[in-house]
Amino acid sequence: MTYSLSITGASADQHLDVKNVTVGDAAAGQVGSQLNAMQTGLSFLCKGPDGAQAYYRIDAERSATGSLILVKT
Repeated sequence: MTYSLSITGASADQHLDVKNVTVGDAAAGQVGSQLNAMQTGLSFLCKGPDGAQAYYRIDAERSATGSLILVKT
């Protein structure tokens, strides 16, 4: 898994202490990939601040351009 774009999103389960996770290139590397993942509810691998990887999906209702809210699956 590569994270060359370093696009980040906030984890939805962290209400007070927001922790950013890095979205992998597979979900954000191509034009339309984020939109497709948001529309279909696709889960993709992300890297947390501690380096651990987990699957997340984009919360379409709370996300905005440049500000992704991610839900751990």
